[in-house]
Amino acid sequence: MMKKLTAWLLLAALLLTLTACASTKAPADTQTSEDTTQETNVTTPETDETDPAETPDVQPEDEDESDETADPADETEDAQPEGNPDALPEENTPSDETPETQPDPQPDEPAAVSVDLAAVRTDIQTQLGITDALPLETDALLNLYGIDSSWVAQSASFVTMAGTFPDEVILVEAVDETAAASIQEKLQNRLNEVLVQSESYDPDNYKAAQSCSVRVNGCYVALILSPKQADMAAIYEGYVS
Repeated sequence: MMKKLTAWLLLAALLLTLTACASTKAPADTQTSEDTTQETNVTTPETDETDPAETPDVQPEDEDESDETADPADETEDAQPEGNPDALPEENTPSDETPETQPDPQPDEPAAVSVDLAAVRTDIQTQLGITDALPLETDALLNLYGIDSSWVAQSASFVTMAGTFPDEVILVEAVDETAAASIQEKLQNRLNEVLVQSESYDPDNYKAAQSCSVRVNGCYVALILSPKQADMAAIYEGYVS
């Protein structure tokens, strides 16, 4: 009886041992299967990573080929000899352009007449036999006629005291045309005064005054009041005309 009980106990222990071994082996197998799966997954990305790495190696080769394609053009330009006339720029080649037509030279304007008014005064007095003339200088023109000395380049004037119509000859060269216009205005005012005075008391003098006028030749302005004004004016015009 004891032997049978012992045998049953040993059998039960053996079964327990086998069961424990089976339980221990199953996780190991599962672990082995998981390891195998992980190795497979690790191996697969290595294959995928190989393709992207190879693609960049091919693209730089295309860029190199583009550079190599552009280089022959540069080498062609560099290869042209410096001494070859055909390589010169077109602008250096003489052209057949028609030279510009030069304008025809314009005739020079006549030079302004320069007159010595003192010589004119002397000539008038000499030719007409005037011996009692009183000279009037430029400074006296302001008080007698309102002509400012700054308007005057030169002057040669005189008056006489004999006769009912005394001589009054004013010869002036103005500094410019503006001054000449101002002098003309002042002398015209003097002529108007003589006309008014002579009209009221001396018909003969009034008639003589009507034949007088203010003469303007450029910058030369003159007032000749005299019974001999026609002869005096002819001498004067011979100088300034």
